[in-house]
Amino acid sequence: MSNRPAATKRGARRLSPRAYKLLSVVHLVVAVGWLGVTLGKLVLGLAAVLTGAPPRAQSLYLAMDAIDIAFPPLAIATLVSGIVLSLGTKWGLLRHYWVVTKLVLTLAVIVTAVQIEDRYVRRAVPSLQWRDDGTFFGAQPLSATLLLALPVIHLLVLLVATVLSVYKPWGKIRRTKPPVRAEEPVAARR
Repeated sequence: MSNRPAATKRGARRLSPRAYKLLSVVHLVVAVGWLGVTLGKLVLGLAAVLTGAPPRAQSLYLAMDAIDIAFPPLAIATLVSGIVLSLGTKWGLLRHYWVVTKLVLTLAVIVTAVQIEDRYVRRAVPSLQWRDDGTFFGAQPLSATLLLALPVIHLLVLLVATVLSVYKPWGKIRRTKPPVRAEEPVAARR
């Protein structure tokens, strides 16, 4: 059995079987890790919002911020390994709707996590305060809502991307080609 890439015709696998398996394992491991970090952030955020003790809430938000350190490398590794995997297989990067949809979903989770979620985690810790009567009133409502909503949305989006990987729906993207002009029959030229 050869480890050379399969035929080079359009749509054929370009990776050797060994490289394909290795890259598939890498992609699966980093994607599952990313999913785990997202679920962990949701659990920590939910626990922080529901607790009545400010020191515990602060610790949970700090833990959420700490677990977030793994988010960017796992997200980028998932994106890069997915792109390389798609380019090395018959699916291609922009040839099938499900691959493009996964790419868009992945980028959406990365952008919203970096642009929105990180800011609200960092704002939540200092906003933990006590009322004048000695009771805890927690993080600002908008911050707390977003801290719970974003991981839920991210988790759902990542699960949709996982389902797309398994079922591969929708088929190929149709490319429009310029119309082919047929030559006139010989009889019509006379």
